[in-house]
Amino acid sequence: MRRTRRAPSRIVVAVALVAAVLSQRRIGLYPTLRLAHALARRRATVEAAASALTRSAAQRVAQVAAFHPGRALCLEQSIVLYVLLRRRGVPAELKLGVQPSPFSAHAWVEHDGRPINEAEDFILRLAPFPSLGA
Repeated sequence: MRRTRRAPSRIVVAVALVAAVLSQRRIGLYPTLRLAHALARRRATVEAAASALTRSAAQRVAQVAAFHPGRALCLEQSIVLYVLLRRRGVPAELKLGVQPSPFSAHAWVEHDGRPINEAEDFILRLAPFPSLGA
C-alpha cells in the first residue's frame, strides 16, 4: 500500500528557506539553481493527489516565508517549493520571467502548465525565460 505524501512540515520549509537564502548569498543564482535541480531529481513518481499537495505546499511555504527573519521573496520561495514538490513526486517546473517596462523580474512554480504560487493573470504579463535547465 502506498503512503500518501503530505505537504512538508513548517520546520522543513523554514530550513529550506534559510538554505535557499544562504545559498543565494554565498554561491549565487546559477549555482543555487543547479543545486535545486540536483536535489529535485531524486524522485520521479507522479502522485495522484498532486493538486492538493501543490496547494498545501505552496500555502505552507508562503506562511513560513512571512515569518522568515531574512529576505525570502519570490525566488527563494519558488526554489524551495520546486524542490519540495519534486522530491514528493510532483512534476513541478521552476520559472523565471521579466516584465520589460517598467522592469520587474519574478519567479514562480508551475504544475501542469499552471502557476502554483502566483496568480495566473500576473504571470501573463511576464516574458518567461525558455528553460532553466531542469
